[in-house]
Amino acid sequence: MLSNLFKIGKILKETNRLNGIKEFNTQIPIKIEVIKEINPITYKIKLGRKEVDTKSSIPLEIGKKYFAIVKEKKNYVEISNLKEYPKLLDKLEKIPISTNIHLDKEKIIKHLSNSTDKNEFLFFANILLALQKKIYHIFINNKNNKAIMQYKFNKNKIKFYACYKFLGEIEGDITPTKITLYTPYQNVANLLINNSNEIDIDIEVFIKENIKELYEFTNSLIDIKV
Repeated sequence: MLSNLFKIGKILKETNRLNGIKEFNTQIPIKIEVIKEINPITYKIKLGRKEVDTKSSIPLEIGKKYFAIVKEKKNYVEISNLKEYPKLLDKLEKIPISTNIHLDKEKIIKHLSNSTDKNEFLFFANILLALQKKIYHIFINNKNNKAIMQYKFNKNKIKFYACYKFLGEIEGDITPTKITLYTPYQNVANLLINNSNEIDIDIEVFIKENIKELYEFTNSLIDIKV
């Protein structure tokens, strides 16, 4: 089953080739950051390196980051399918790792000892605490586009969670004969299905509104043992 976990990485890598966003991409969710409110339905947001005006029927929180589907209109951009930007992905973007790596205990402790600041130390301390709960982490990098995957063994299957900067959050179950994937976005589901021929195993993809991490990072170091 573990080999099937890495097959998922192949699917996501192919799907993630669409990450070359220079302006706007209406197919996949991308990160936005709310800068200020102009009026009750119009906001200024940061989209990549640009600041643009957007309209949203849902109230947005100033300073908050979201995943959203973005469509360019004549004088503004329209956003929809808002989801809160994963805190885990936000933390990952600040960690100086540029290669794909499967983190075992030895590697985690090495990163802990080489941490250059409090945030980096706390990040790897959380990964160590997750390992104590038998939840493993894999870093995934594609042209400096960082992603992270969590997984754990659960009876006769593997459960996993992954978050990508240009795909959003994905979770799933892996058995020896089938992979089941869940995403909040129909467009991402379509892309996953279209790339499912990259591997030789049956794949099912479903829409699920609330995707959750297997391990939620904390700001406390209590109970962390090395």
